[in-house]
Amino acid sequence: MNIIQMIRAYSGMVFGKTDYWHPDMNVNRELNSKIVRKYPVDISTKADYAGEFDEDGIPLVEVDGHLSYLPVTIAQYALGNYDQWLETQKPLYRERFVCAADWLQKNLREYKAGLWGWVNDHDKEMYHLKKPWLSALSQGQALSVLARAYLETQEKRYLEAGEKALISFSVPVQQGGVLTQWEGLDYFEEYPSQIPSLVLNGFIFALWGLWEFYVISQDSGAKERYQTGVATLKTILPKYQVSYLNWSRYDLYPFKVADITSIFYHKLHIQQLKAMALLIGEESFNRQAELWEKGRQSFTCYWLATAYKVRHKLSIRKESSYVPSVKQG
Repeated sequence: MNIIQMIRAYSGMVFGKTDYWHPDMNVNRELNSKIVRKYPVDISTKADYAGEFDEDGIPLVEVDGHLSYLPVTIAQYALGNYDQWLETQKPLYRERFVCAADWLQKNLREYKAGLWGWVNDHDKEMYHLKKPWLSALSQGQALSVLARAYLETQEKRYLEAGEKALISFSVPVQQGGVLTQWEGLDYFEEYPSQIPSLVLNGFIFALWGLWEFYVISQDSGAKERYQTGVATLKTILPKYQVSYLNWSRYDLYPFKVADITSIFYHKLHIQQLKAMALLIGEESFNRQAELWEKGRQSFTCYWLATAYKVRHKLSIRKESSYVPSVKQG
């Protein structure tokens, strides 16, 4: 990707333009740790999918030149429709939600012996990740869907599917799961690369799935995984602070040029931390969100971070044959 292509790709986000894939997802101020209602951040715009559907009304995404079922897109479509159903009580939104929830329940598959999930069947070259693979983001948001589907229908098949999907959060990446270690603490990987990528937004989305599934199912394993993940988040969060800017990192993968967030993911991090503060009453999450909000509102920080993000993207092609070594410790 050359600089002209990069400018075209990022110009919309740089100037604050939102679209289906990059909406503003503000915190749900009514969030309550004891009940499951609307999603922790506003995901309602995901109800109006911008792409193609199959004959059953399931979203399709173009991946590697062909239309595919992408689990995270289907889960977000379901959650968006559920939020719209709660807001409007229009039957169409509930029908769409149940349709997508049914797809997730029926398409859960045994990825490896005793390991269940929604499989991604494409490579993620950025992290040297080869297909097939599970994602804590997909697993977590699907758990959020299944919890709501049971809440709406009282059909146990949704909980049974969720219980199978939970197993992946206790299985190490090296064995096909989504669990990795950071300084002795458990971390759930959006991209389960052999060298931990530690993508922040995907980790938090995964935590919400574990929490919501526990609230609805009272599954002790979901509760334990959630509490373990929250302990990790409290400890690791300062690592995502860019030292010379009030800005966040997208991940902690050891790229030669660090992966600073785009404005979209920086705003998302802020809202996710506000949601976490509401859920567990952890003031350090609010303090970090306030610091990053100062960066978002700073003209200098905004443009420096954007320029650095472009530099990172341009460096990726040069790193295509570079595999960083694993750091011990």
